[in-house]
Amino acid sequence: MEFSRLKDHLIATGQLTEEQLAQAEDYALSMKIPLDEAIVFLRLMDHHQLGQALAELYGLPYSPTLESPPPVDAKEMLPSELAERLTIFPVDYSREQQCLTVATHDPTDEALQEKLHHIFAPHMRVKLTVCSRPEIIKAIDVHYKGKQYIPEMELELPDEFTIVTPKKELDETPPGEGRGPKKIILLEPELDRYRAIKALLHAEGFGHVSWAASSSELTKAMESKSFDLLLVNAQSFKPQGTWTHEISQDIVLPPISYYDPKALLLGQEYPYSQMSEALISLVAFIIKKALKNDRAKLQEIGIRVRYCKLLGLRLGLSPAQIDATILAAWLSTPGLGELLLKNIKTPYGLEEITNPQQETERPVRIEARILSLVKKYQHLKKKNPDLIKDIRRLRKEMGSGFPSPDNKLLLETFFQVIRDEALLKGIDQPKGHILIVDPESAADPDIMLRLTNEGYEVIQVPDAKTAATKLATSEIDLILSEISLPGISGMQFCRALRKKTETAYLPFFFLTSQDGESLAADCLEAGADDFIKKPADPDLLALKIGRVLATRTQKRPRRGIEGSLAEMNAMDLIQSVATGDKNVKITLESNGQRGLIYIQGGEIIHAEIGTLKGEDAFYQMMAFRDGEFQVVSCTDFPSRTVHGSTMSLLMEGARLVDEATGQPEETEI
Repeated sequence: MEFSRLKDHLIATGQLTEEQLAQAEDYALSMKIPLDEAIVFLRLMDHHQLGQALAELYGLPYSPTLESPPPVDAKEMLPSELAERLTIFPVDYSREQQCLTVATHDPTDEALQEKLHHIFAPHMRVKLTVCSRPEIIKAIDVHYKGKQYIPEMELELPDEFTIVTPKKELDETPPGEGRGPKKIILLEPELDRYRAIKALLHAEGFGHVSWAASSSELTKAMESKSFDLLLVNAQSFKPQGTWTHEISQDIVLPPISYYDPKALLLGQEYPYSQMSEALISLVAFIIKKALKNDRAKLQEIGIRVRYCKLLGLRLGLSPAQIDATILAAWLSTPGLGELLLKNIKTPYGLEEITNPQQETERPVRIEARILSLVKKYQHLKKKNPDLIKDIRRLRKEMGSGFPSPDNKLLLETFFQVIRDEALLKGIDQPKGHILIVDPESAADPDIMLRLTNEGYEVIQVPDAKTAATKLATSEIDLILSEISLPGISGMQFCRALRKKTETAYLPFFFLTSQDGESLAADCLEAGADDFIKKPADPDLLALKIGRVLATRTQKRPRRGIEGSLAEMNAMDLIQSVATGDKNVKITLESNGQRGLIYIQGGEIIHAEIGTLKGEDAFYQMMAFRDGEFQVVSCTDFPSRTVHGSTMSLLMEGARLVDEATGQPEETEI
């Protein structure tokens, strides 16, 4: 098809503007699809409108193909393979006249006419009508392949519904007092939601609304145009989230407004999941902030929370029960947890979980039993680390405080979690060992925590002499050193390392509080790879370290861990990995099917299997009961196709698996 003819016709007849066609062309290029498909996909025109435009362009009748199936005779004359290969669709067939009517998107295509002439018998006449390519492709799927067709519905908006300042109020705003935005760009992953919000904005008088589905698309859009407002989906692109770092540094962002799609489309009602996530995030933030200088205690509480969450998921508890267990685990922090418990009102009855009264007639809640069991395990492990290697003795020790038969399922489920943890231990191998040489008693806690969260093992020593000992006895991938050190200075230490063959190419960064005009040059001359002034930006430092270590080719990539789904099914695997805040790629293979799941920071962001992508692909893989799996650390992630919260995905996946296997949705304990 000559798309230039179609473009000229649509502009000349006023059916689309040049800006709309430019948007469609950009989308067609980025998605590698034809222009007509992009026009329909972006809903600039529907199938009927595009078909009528083609009819006007070519002077032939338009034949709708979706609403009703073709005559049986016509369908028999044109097999599905031929219809799909030539992108044509049977419209009618007359036996008396030996005439087959087919719809095509380009009746001037001489190559098509030649093929039709050779395919059908000489006595057969072929009559052409027009229909857009997207409609023909959809019609083949529906009428040949049996896929469901649901006509699109127009969005009806309440008169009083607004999401930005009405245009009338903007027009009445006096000069100099800040008029509202004229050009808006939406950062929204879901096309349908973008269309709904665009309709709202158009209803309020904002005609210039553009769309970006990802941070990379946003960068591309803003390189060629300027906007007055960036409207962002706060669920998919969290405020201060990592998406801002993915935008080109050359781009100057306009003012940003965030919207919650669930609240927006449900009349400003906040769903339970959003409220519970906000409460858990608040409590977790306070606890982490208070314990940032006590890494051991923070790690202990983090592991407690993770085990409690895993147990709740494995036992099939309700969302409210799991949230209550997670909150109680955070609030079990001595001192601060008790203070927060008194000052934060929740509907969970957390006092019954953190301090269950054994003498009451009411049975102890399952949430309290989970928390108590996890705390006891942590106590036994701290007291005797080797105990976890003797599962028989561990079962005896753990069971002594849980004699009730009702707790047997809980106890055995916890042992299953521990077993799975041992199986997945290989994922936790650090992606690098960083040695910090600094005489201060504790390095910057933000830097330490950030590097640890990035997957590095961080070791701190006070002087160069101790650092040299560590280098001789431990695997070190990079050194962060202060200049001013007791005994041998940082400069001398760096020069000494550069003279030794085994440490000559070891990455060396100076992270210093000292200042001076030529200090940076002197450090680089001494052999350092980089010079960074304190206080350092944790994001920038982590980025520089990651780039330096990524270029070291002498390290072989780790294979991660592999195993059998018969030993650990897909649902348990995903639960264990996702609750660990890891960055991994999971490969699942079962009965000839191979799928991928990407987890970034504990969030499931992408899933694919065969032609399926997103949540449908994720749920299909959750049903795998046999086959193989592989889990590897990952730093390069695909575009996001899964937008639901990890908790909701896991719970819905568990429900679907239970339905498929005929097991109860929840376990009574």
